[in-house]
Amino acid sequence: MPKLIYASNVSLDGFTEDQQGRVDWAPPDDAVFGLATDLMRSAGTYLYGRRMYESMAVWETEPALAAQSDLTRKFAEVWQTANKVVYSTTLTGSRRCRPTRVSISSSSTSADSATASFISTTAAGSRLA
Repeated sequence: MPKLIYASNVSLDGFTEDQQGRVDWAPPDDAVFGLATDLMRSAGTYLYGRRMYESMAVWETEPALAAQSDLTRKFAEVWQTANKVVYSTTLTGSRRCRPTRVSISSSSTSADSATASFISTTAAGSRLA
């Protein structure tokens, strides 16, 4: 059975986003960024909500991010290689990266078959968008 790793950036008071809904309030230093990259490398599939997936998709679509440093290049390679499952009922648009879209309803069991080793969320307990 695959290992499930849950990871999320959380403030000391339990928040994952700021008052404007942004998640860029706590950029990691190089050591933390490297550790996060190593953790993500150990996973083959990431589970995302729509908002976090849209925040992370720039690692696939913006080559300038990867070009910033050796650390960002490694992170971009790891992120681009992994499969992504996006839990959303509203994800639309044509994208270069093609996530698996899973719609959730009270009678749906499609999420039961998803296998992942890394999860990132935008807010603890937030509803699916």
